[in-house]
Amino acid sequence: MSYEIKNQKKIDLNKVKLDIEISNNYLKKYIGKAYKNISQKANIPGFRKGKIPYQIIDANFGKQYVLNEAASLSISELYPDIITQSNLKPIDYPKIKITQLAEDLSLGFEVELELEPEIELPGYKGIKVTGLSTDVSDQELELQINNIRNNFASLEPVEDDRPISKGDYVTLDFDGEIEGKAFEGGSAEDYLLEVGSNTLFAEFENSLIGMKRGIKKNVILILPENIENKDLEGKQANFSIFIKEIKKKVLPEINEEFLKNLGDYKDADDFKDSIKKRLIEQKESFKKGKIIEEIFNHIVDNIKSNIPTVMVTGRIKQINEEIDEGLKKQKINRNNYLKAINITEDKLNEEIRERALREVKEYLIFKALEKAEKKNIEPSEDEIKKEKDNIISRYKKEEDIKKIREFFENPEGEKTLTQNIKRRKIIDLLIKSAQVIEEKNTGSGGKEEIWTPDKDKAGAEKKAKRLWTPGSK
Repeated sequence: MSYEIKNQKKIDLNKVKLDIEISNNYLKKYIGKAYKNISQKANIPGFRKGKIPYQIIDANFGKQYVLNEAASLSISELYPDIITQSNLKPIDYPKIKITQLAEDLSLGFEVELELEPEIELPGYKGIKVTGLSTDVSDQELELQINNIRNNFASLEPVEDDRPISKGDYVTLDFDGEIEGKAFEGGSAEDYLLEVGSNTLFAEFENSLIGMKRGIKKNVILILPENIENKDLEGKQANFSIFIKEIKKKVLPEINEEFLKNLGDYKDADDFKDSIKKRLIEQKESFKKGKIIEEIFNHIVDNIKSNIPTVMVTGRIKQINEEIDEGLKKQKINRNNYLKAINITEDKLNEEIRERALREVKEYLIFKALEKAEKKNIEPSEDEIKKEKDNIISRYKKEEDIKKIREFFENPEGEKTLTQNIKRRKIIDLLIKSAQVIEEKNTGSGGKEEIWTPDKDKAGAEKKAKRLWTPGSK
């Protein structure tokens, strides 16, 4: 073997030192490479780069310089294998000290490594959490069905030439002036507006309520603070408004014709049952996500172990690189990005640091849970096979199926698959052991996005937050 780990000892809480020896034969191979490297870089009068004889290099730089270069090349080449063999997970660059270096001897050196800490977990079983209701009230079901009907609604003229009310769709002309002069965005013709939608601004839209078709009127309004042109904020404007048409939104009946647009439903009851089932599935997914969030909040808040600064700063660097890469693709500079999201650089950095610290903590928590629950989460061969089959079934093209099969056949793919199963088992174990305090359904339906038949199923289910791991993005 090219090297041997002679000794491994713990020198601090999360630090180890390795005593390593690289064979003389391996070192000699890199002495030749060291001469070539130096020859290509050195500026020695009378000699071309890359064509400098070894003895000239020795005379100008010294034999020890060449040996140091060879040692550096040897260690760099073997370091990944050394770390793999030692089964260690360093979180920073190694500190290396040469202990023996001579042309006719093996290369001896020490490597000092800072490792991922094994954090001390607080109690993680029996945590009290809120179990959101998965019941679907008649009110929620009706609201969701009306939302779907709304997507297929038609606009029809109002009856009896009635005046405008909130929710009507109005076609109008308007001309606005400030101190007798037109201003940008203050005028339009044949403008279609849903009254009360705040598409323009509330005071303007409210002034339309009560007007009838064919009516023209003048109004004086104060322009709001959130207007796009900041120079016009708070200024008084005169508007001349003419109503051309008033329409109302009419929702379709739930009949055979309507159901054809949505899928293969037998009748209205079948459609309603399907929507209710989807809502229950969504609520169950949301409930599970909320329980896990509360459990992890509890664990994160009660960790006593110190989190290595180098892991947090490393993740901060990654996040910033991800942001910069995304902005570059969109051709947006960082300053414009900060203006668009209405945040200062200091505030963004603070949020990034909080996110990085949270993600590192979650990663270390999962690692500690995997160790603590090793016997309970180790996947069986049958579970691994089912996981593979489940993932492969999502792909339709033979080319994609071939690629995913090849990925599962290599060690990295097998490791990823096993890791996913373990983490899912940990989540199930945490939920099962939690004290879930069930809430009653308030009928509000919550603010979460609701599934509709025109959406892909995958988008309807609340996706589990992806766990950050070192080396991933």
